[in-house]
Amino acid sequence: MRTRMRSPLAAAVAALCAAGPALASDATLTEVVVTGAHEAPLTQPDPQPWAHSQVSREGVAILGGPAQTNPYRLLDLMPSVSAESADAYGLNSRGGRKLNLRGKGDFHLTRNIEGVPLYGIVGNNDLFDLENVAGFELYRGGMPANAGLGVSNSTGALDMTLRRPEELPGVEIRQGFGSDNFRRTFARIDSGRFGPADTALFVSASDMEADKWKGAGQTPGARRNFTVGLAQPFSNGARFELFVASNHIEGHDYRAMNYAQVQDKSNWRRFDYDEDLTAGRLARYYDFNRNEFDDVGVIANLVLPVGEAGRFTLRPYWWDNDGYFLFSSSDTNVRRWDVEHEQKGLVAQYDHRFSPALDLTVGYWWMDMESPPPPVYQKNYTAQADGSLTYAGWALLSKHGRHEFNSPFLQLTGRSGATTISGGVRLQQQSQPSFSYYATAGLPDVSYDAVWAFNPAVDPWMRVSGKTYREWLPNLSLRHELRPDMALTAAYGRRIGRPDWGPVASTYSSNKAKFVAQNITLQDVFSGLKPEISDNLDLGLRYEGERLSLAPNLYYARTRDKEVSVYDPGVDVTYYQSVAKAVGYGAELEGSYRFDGGLSAVFALSWNRFAFDGDIQAKAGAVTGTDGKQVPNAPRMLAKLGVDWRSGNWNVSPVVRYVGKRYGDTLNKQKIDGYFLADLHVGYQWKNVAMLQEVGIGLSVLNLFDKRYIGQISASDFDLNAGTTYYAGAPRTAVMTVSARF
Repeated sequence: MRTRMRSPLAAAVAALCAAGPALASDATLTEVVVTGAHEAPLTQPDPQPWAHSQVSREGVAILGGPAQTNPYRLLDLMPSVSAESADAYGLNSRGGRKLNLRGKGDFHLTRNIEGVPLYGIVGNNDLFDLENVAGFELYRGGMPANAGLGVSNSTGALDMTLRRPEELPGVEIRQGFGSDNFRRTFARIDSGRFGPADTALFVSASDMEADKWKGAGQTPGARRNFTVGLAQPFSNGARFELFVASNHIEGHDYRAMNYAQVQDKSNWRRFDYDEDLTAGRLARYYDFNRNEFDDVGVIANLVLPVGEAGRFTLRPYWWDNDGYFLFSSSDTNVRRWDVEHEQKGLVAQYDHRFSPALDLTVGYWWMDMESPPPPVYQKNYTAQADGSLTYAGWALLSKHGRHEFNSPFLQLTGRSGATTISGGVRLQQQSQPSFSYYATAGLPDVSYDAVWAFNPAVDPWMRVSGKTYREWLPNLSLRHELRPDMALTAAYGRRIGRPDWGPVASTYSSNKAKFVAQNITLQDVFSGLKPEISDNLDLGLRYEGERLSLAPNLYYARTRDKEVSVYDPGVDVTYYQSVAKAVGYGAELEGSYRFDGGLSAVFALSWNRFAFDGDIQAKAGAVTGTDGKQVPNAPRMLAKLGVDWRSGNWNVSPVVRYVGKRYGDTLNKQKIDGYFLADLHVGYQWKNVAMLQEVGIGLSVLNLFDKRYIGQISASDFDLNAGTTYYAGAPRTAVMTVSARF
């Protein structure tokens, strides 16, 4: 039975206690395209056994918050996920936010749009306004072969489905005002279907500003977005879709605290970069710590029917990212890191149903990526008392080849009676380019393209040859229905995480004399890097009753060749090497309950253990006692509860989250206490007012009880040292939003 609901919050987590997508048969040949707002179904039992959660279009509108830009906010009610931001609006800046999933940081998280990796490893990636997102999903464990395509997915994989052009003409306007001079305007115009070919398109634009909640500056000082979507159906059942987005963002960073500074709670809401230029620490001036980026992204989607039982899909994409980070490297020195990044690729996929009992998916993913990482070039500047910067030389200069990814995949799904079995495999082939670094002494302050006219010399100690990695990523899942409302599930999947070359190159450059003294080249250090591999197993039960839905799940994961920062006493330097093993296991419970009287609730509870398996030994023999230690920034306990009440035109939706204690270091000495947070969303809607289809007014209060807490921690599962930085959570933040639909 499919029960429908009007509750926005319940819709927000419409699949949070179902841990997977539709049956592979449905995913193979029945494509769901969301064209507009609708009443989402109540959470259904998971037809597939993957540890997988979804949020509907209605949920995106609520969980996305007032800013409607940060996809991490959509994870707030999912199990085993802790997402933190340096500010209440969750905006993207240098060091601005972190995510932890089952104990792992987000460095190896695949973040896809329409199934393709349209995002950057470095730089801004909030390319689409969330008003233009139709749905959102997250894989926490194994996944089918055609999911999680991207540079890394050993943490997991999230994917956003874009909202298509509406079939009828319409105009949407949304205006928000709130704390810290927050202002955001969003407008979308849909043409509806027009012309003899039934073409449809939409155009949207948004403009946003907000001050930092402490210190001086804005975050972002400005964010401007422009998006176009086109949908063209054809008489033979084929269709073509195109999405183009342009995004500009700029703003100032928050200053992080060390552990000693965290002990003084008066620092939490005042410690930041200097508002005025101060002698002796000029580089700590807030305007010397900022970033600015421009992004353009294009996704096309061509779907062609093949006979009665087949479908071919082609999704080419292109993404360009240009900008810079400006940050203080000492009390007097400022460094500028310019980023020029381009990705282009495609996914070609063929789906075929041989019979009601057997489906096939086969495809290929290819991507070409221009660096970074590592950084291609950086420049140093000296801060002056008048607020200017004086050129102080090139900090880094290099030439890189291009990264290339090739990945064929296959998935077979069979059904027999009450049992469904799905298995597949993907080959991930990653070609790391060559890197060559150059001597920078005496080079003038010119552009990257112009500096080569001065014939900088290649540094023989800092040359790295290209290398190709290959790894097979198998998966296997099983679902057995015990009765119509209950099923047992099991799923296995192998995942991969790319080596992190950037910090290795930067560390070598900064400590080159120590490495040279030991006759160690950058090539020698790079030889100790390889992809991280994790094997993941999930066992679950899915129950879907008339009112109650439950999805308990147990998981176990083993990780090898894990890259961690290791202190090498022979060199007296700490640098990354792929030398660690880790074990993760835990329990998750998702559920929802629908009461009488317009009241519904959703909840998620999880206990996660992710610890190093054995001590870690450096090349020179030094041992770090990591065995059994929980990795940094990994809370063991997480609990979430959302309640939604509707009466007439009113809706009230409180959300409560608990994050357990964490540690900022591997030896578990830098303890950070757990905390509760509560948010409240209240809304009122009028229907058919004059010429308007709908008018709404809403109030969102984040951190309702003004809780003081430490939110974001810089440490991740890579860190073995105590050089962690910390950010205080934002205080109570209130935003009023007015919306209208014509």
